[in-house]
Amino acid sequence: MKRSDIPDLISCLLILMFTYAAASKLIAFSSFKIQMLVQPVPKWSVNFLVYAVPIVEVLTILLLLFKSTKTLGLYFSALLMLAFSIYVGLAMTGMFGNIPCSCGGIIRHLHWPGHFIFNLIFLSISIYGIYLNQRERRFIGK
Repeated sequence: MKRSDIPDLISCLLILMFTYAAASKLIAFSSFKIQMLVQPVPKWSVNFLVYAVPIVEVLTILLLLFKSTKTLGLYFSALLMLAFSIYVGLAMTGMFGNIPCSCGGIIRHLHWPGHFIFNLIFLSISIYGIYLNQRERRFIGK
C-alpha cells in the first residue's frame, strides 16, 4: 500500500462507520427519537437533533467521498467524534445519571467505556487523516 493510499483508506473507514451510524438511526427512526427524549438535552432540541444528527452524518459521508471536499469531511468527522466522545465521557462520569445510549445497531450494545474507546479510535483516525491530507496537500503544492 502506498503512503498516499492511507488517506483514502481512512476516508473509507469513516464513510463505513458514519453510513452504519446514520442508517441505523434512520431505519429505526421512531426508536431513535424515543431514545433521544431521555437524553440530557433540552426537550425543545430533540426534534431538531433527531434530524440534524443523521443529516450531518450523511453530509460528512458525502464530503468524504470527493477529493475536493475530503479535507472538510475529515474535519466534520473529527468534530462529530469529538462531540460524541465528550458526551460519552460525561455520561461515564455519571454527570447525567443513568441514561441509555441512543446509538443504533450493534453499537448500542457497548457499555459506556467501550463506546468511549470506539469514539476515541475514530477521533484519532479522523485527526490522522487530517494530518496526512494536509501533509499531502503541502507536498503537492511545492
